Amino acid sequence: MANPKLGRVPSMRERVEDTLSAHRNDLVFLLSRYVGKGKGILQPHHLLDALATIDDHGRSHLSEGPFFEVLKSAQEAIVLPPFVAIAVRPRPGVWEYVRVNVFELSVEQLTVSEYLRFKEELVDER
Repeated sequence: MANPKLGRVPSMRERVEDTLSAHRNDLVFLLSRYVGKGKGILQPHHLLDALATIDDHGRSHLSEGPFFEVLKSAQEAIVLPPFVAIAVRPRPGVWEYVRVNVFELSVEQLTVSEYLRFKEELVDER
């Protein structure tokens, strides 16, 4: 009898990076839509509504890929151009925070305190 091997679940950062590698133009177009709205907080329905505005080809790439799991689990996104930070809750009690620089196409995982500090920059003009 073979021993079942448990695989590691990819982090949200890895899912965003995978989508950037596979469908760079589609993801940049979507993230640019978020940045185009200016600084602010986007709720989950805003994130998914913007996906619906992409052409069928791009929407199918993003809807069938790992980034869609990020969008489905997203609780909010903070937009401070050129950054989009997404708070993701993949399952109860688990939160992950990812920030994407739309201009440089860099992705980084944030800690809770880094995410909250980034969120506070919305109202703190320093």
